[in-house]
Amino acid sequence: MNREQEAFFAMALKVKNYGTKNAAAMTAVPAVNAVYTQLGTYITQLIAADSGSRADLTGYAVAKLAKRQAVETLAFKVSNAITSYAVMNDDPVLRKRADFAASKWRGMSEDELVTQASIIENLAPAGAALAPYGAAAADVTALNTAITNYLDAISDPTLAIDQRKSDNKQVIAIIGSVRALFEDKLDVLMRSFAVNSPVVYNLYESARAIDINGSVEGALVTVSVPPATTMTVHTATAYDADTFYTVESQGQVRCSSAFRRRQTMKGLIRCFWRRVKRGRGWRLTWRRRVLFWW
Repeated sequence: MNREQEAFFAMALKVKNYGTKNAAAMTAVPAVNAVYTQLGTYITQLIAADSGSRADLTGYAVAKLAKRQAVETLAFKVSNAITSYAVMNDDPVLRKRADFAASKWRGMSEDELVTQASIIENLAPAGAALAPYGAAAADVTALNTAITNYLDAISDPTLAIDQRKSDNKQVIAIIGSVRALFEDKLDVLMRSFAVNSPVVYNLYESARAIDINGSVEGALVTVSVPPATTMTVHTATAYDADTFYTVESQGQVRCSSAFRRRQTMKGLIRCFWRRVKRGRGWRLTWRRRVLFWW
């Protein structure tokens, strides 16, 4: 979920908890209980979808690489043994089909690796014929298992990405359902308490409010302006909605401020601040917002 969705989810969870704690006070309108039950179901579904959308997929790639390396190692070992076997048995055709360098195995695509490793497995003579050349029958069996494991892992990262995309879409859909539940049912039902139980209704309204979450970083620019002085305190090359200015009076009288845009210099904004009465001056602080507010 993005920050806006997280803020909405926090509000929905707050409303659900409010309903749990105040269930006895809302028995005067029996239909409310069923709507709160539906809200709880949506929240459970939303948590499950959000868990999937946040899943770390790096493990799939790591597991896939490990299984590929197992195929490469065993195929190289068995192919070397078959090549030696072919040389000693004067079989140039078998030698040409089985002779692969280690770099060749590492450079193969996924499909080519599976195909060539399967060919090597099928070329291996039965029994212990390869034992004198460094590969036992167990190695051929292990190669077959490694190929099967790698085949199962090839599509795992892609399938995991597809599942995460699906979960992200599900998050949007469930939030839409929760929003509709609030606007079409729960908000309407809770207005029944506005007259007879204003405290219950006011608490619900408070729970329905989306909390404002934000933070600012430290001041980027701090300028002290002497009294009765006109000064350019900051120049921006382009408008930035996330830049804020804080004016701090250092005297006992109020100060006035004004922004002016220079038409002759496109995109240039000059800020003119003027202290119009006597005093000790004032301070301008420029900060940039790092989290958005909703």
